[in-house]
Amino acid sequence: MKVLLSLTVALVALALLFAWGGVDPGDVLVTLAEADLRLVALAFLIQGLIYVFRAIRLRVLLLGAGGADVSIPGLTAASAAWILDSHILPAKVGEASLVLHLSRVGVRAEHGLVGLVMSRLLDLSTLLLVLGAACVAMAIAGDHPELPWLGGLGWLALGGSAILGVVILRGEHLVRLGRGLLVMALPQRWGERAGGFLARVEDALRVLPRRSVLGAAMLSLPVWACVLGVYAALGVGVGLEGLAAADLLFGASLAILGSLVPINGFLGFGMLDMGWAWGFAAMGIPEGEAVSTGLAFHALYIVGVGLLGAIGHAQLLSSKR
Repeated sequence: MKVLLSLTVALVALALLFAWGGVDPGDVLVTLAEADLRLVALAFLIQGLIYVFRAIRLRVLLLGAGGADVSIPGLTAASAAWILDSHILPAKVGEASLVLHLSRVGVRAEHGLVGLVMSRLLDLSTLLLVLGAACVAMAIAGDHPELPWLGGLGWLALGGSAILGVVILRGEHLVRLGRGLLVMALPQRWGERAGGFLARVEDALRVLPRRSVLGAAMLSLPVWACVLGVYAALGVGVGLEGLAAADLLFGASLAILGSLVPINGFLGFGMLDMGWAWGFAAMGIPEGEAVSTGLAFHALYIVGVGLLGAIGHAQLLSSKR
């Protein structure tokens, strides 16, 4: 049933995009056939670096929370498998798989949850920082006078990034609040189990040193430099031309924000593609080109995610033998 729903969401999203952009699947195939293979190869190389930097950041968080000292290769494999799962499983349920993959390399569940939650909060905070900086820079430079809301959106994104920074530094308080609500809402047996687990998560967050959090925040910069580098390389590779750096950052950031919405369809098709199409159309790319390049980008991006994720899954399985 979930797979059917996922396929339906993807087909509806694709139909809406084709109608909005005035294109058809053949246009996307032409865009793929004309892709610059050198830039595609560069994007795949950068994609691999993303998982290495994610692994280094995870190691800082896990060690700070008192978790096991896991090797970078093991954490890299877990990260690659996790990202693949988050793309192919519906409603973003694959996000939780990081805790499972980390357990395969010796990380306890409560520490794995700390790594997952802190990683995603840092990701969102950094993404909002990038989006906000790009919008404010374009507004100050007057690059898009037809978009008077750019400055307001930029300051809103920067404010959201700052708020998330406070949440990251005070994570144990939020877990304590959630633990209390779960204990009251669930039946006694389930409430006690959930409360006990979240109490261990709270303890791990409480002992997480400020220097570990700041170190992980600094490591989020190369993580997102690589993520946005992949989007830029593939975007230019499939035909986006004549865009300034801030334009590329804006379109890519909206696509990524769209991908975070838990209503994407099969293989992530849906909100990511809509975010890409709308974002780059706002930057002056013709609507049809924004749609065709977005779908071509998504197809190539999924290939990279699939190959690297399959390698990660294989490495985790072999390490259990």
